[in-house]
Amino acid sequence: MELNKEQEAWLREYRNVYLTGNRHANEGPIREEMFLETGFAVRHLPVELKTEALCLAAVQQDGSLLQFVPDALKTEAVCLAAVQHNGMTLEEYVPEALKTEAICLAAVQENSSALEYVPSALKTEAVCLAAVRQDGSLLKFVPDALKTEAISFAALLQDTSAEEYIPKDLKAKVKTALENAFSTEALCLAEVRQNGRSLQHVPEKLKTEAICLSAVQQDGWALQYVPDAQKTEAICLAAVQQDGWVLEYVPDAQKTEAICLAAVQQNSWALEYVPDALRDKIEASLR
Repeated sequence: MELNKEQEAWLREYRNVYLTGNRHANEGPIREEMFLETGFAVRHLPVELKTEALCLAAVQQDGSLLQFVPDALKTEAVCLAAVQHNGMTLEEYVPEALKTEAICLAAVQENSSALEYVPSALKTEAVCLAAVRQDGSLLKFVPDALKTEAISFAALLQDTSAEEYIPKDLKAKVKTALENAFSTEALCLAEVRQNGRSLQHVPEKLKTEAICLSAVQQDGWALQYVPDAQKTEAICLAAVQQDGWVLEYVPDAQKTEAICLAAVQQNSWALEYVPDALRDKIEASLR
């Protein structure tokens, strides 16, 4: 957004003082334009020069900038935009009075871990379900009254460790429902197409190449649940193209130049798992 004349004038003066101060001489080159950027403005402008429009534009770029928004300007629209960009801002920077169901839902949809900071009264079925679908272990933060069969099933489907948080009277029923959901090849295929990591629940005898390939295409991290005998070149390539980090789960025999290059192109940090014999070549290919 464009700054108004008053905001721009203040920031230009701030820039002049900043750039001429001897104490900044050793900080290296500084772009003069940065002093007129929205994020910089919301951090440094005096409270009286901050507007709702400026604050909204800032948090849309970086939700954590909500910490620099004055309480008087923390409207529902500004807070919603902030949590949509960074769900964890719900913890410290959204005022309790503005923690509505809509804002809490948006926060956990962006980052499921925000469920821990949702007030108990706002932990509705929709909010809790959105969280456990992303991270089943968050079932521990779901109130006992909301640990229904549906929410418990969704949590266990996402992460088997959620089992310890399922109420005793529901545990057997939920586990049976999970087994039934993966009882045929067609059902397994339908599940992994929606959630690749649900491959962890597919019986070994039903982990066909088609099901494993569909799983890693949906979520590369499903590769960790693919039997070694099924980790073909096609499956490993599809997995690292979806998420380079999973090169960690590719057998050494399958870490070809093509697969390693695809992994590092998707995520440069995957270079950590490239064999020493190929590392120089892969690095050269990226230059």
